[in-house]
Amino acid sequence: MRCNAIARVRLESWTVALAAALVAVSCSAVGLRPRTEASIVAREFTTTVLLHGKSLELHVTAPRAPAAANVVVLYASGDGGWFGAAVDMFRQIGNAGYVAVGFSSRAFLKIERPRAALVSAAQLAAEYEQILVQARRALGLDATSRAVLTGWSRGGAFSVLVGSEPSAKDHILGVIAIGLAEGEDLEVNSAEDGTDDGQASSGARRWPFDTYARIARVAPLPCAVIQATRDNYLPASRARQLFGPDTPLRRFYAIEARNHRFSGGKAGFDAALLDALRWIVEQSVRQGA
Repeated sequence: MRCNAIARVRLESWTVALAAALVAVSCSAVGLRPRTEASIVAREFTTTVLLHGKSLELHVTAPRAPAAANVVVLYASGDGGWFGAAVDMFRQIGNAGYVAVGFSSRAFLKIERPRAALVSAAQLAAEYEQILVQARRALGLDATSRAVLTGWSRGGAFSVLVGSEPSAKDHILGVIAIGLAEGEDLEVNSAEDGTDDGQASSGARRWPFDTYARIARVAPLPCAVIQATRDNYLPASRARQLFGPDTPLRRFYAIEARNHRFSGGKAGFDAALLDALRWIVEQSVRQGA
């Protein structure tokens, strides 16, 4: 009976999570609030958004004192869906004090669409905007709030594709792609599309969307990629070659870790993710966003 009672209030509970130590930053109204190493109380709940008449579940975390005002972090999971490492990454964002909304990339791609599937980055960006509208409504944010797009694996590819679309740039602050593969097809059509533990294909593959080439089109918004040194799809050394050198608008983080899930490298991954979030918000402050 006790477990059942806890389950019934789970969606509207206030949970306490330890925040990582953050550097205090002078900021404007949309900038980072100074943080200390303390407990952050956050409201966690779920809501849904209708896409083509079908429901997509959104996971929401809303700290009482957000790390960045008028900013929401929109996170998409990998192929496997909403569990395991994907959820851990999302919680790290909320634990650091950021307002965040997350969803399963797998559930998103399985939504039936009029033409059977997503066929363009522009279509993807339009559906992301619908998700953001519902996220703002659920969080009580107005239309001036902007998003940091992030995600792991396939979710990282979504973020890059949306961030590269001109129509989306007015609504976002930047992009953080985690475990970014070299290409994306916006399909769920094979056994590998149901897991985040696969291997890169042995032969050359022609992708409908070249994710690393698309990064150049994210500018003038900032973009970061976080990659494991032994990522089983695309190791950091190869990803760095595709990404190119760092610039004032691009940052690459190579994390010493055993696989695509960053096993053995959690501390380094967490630090890189929070550094990338701070950097993108600070960029918006300097540019007067």
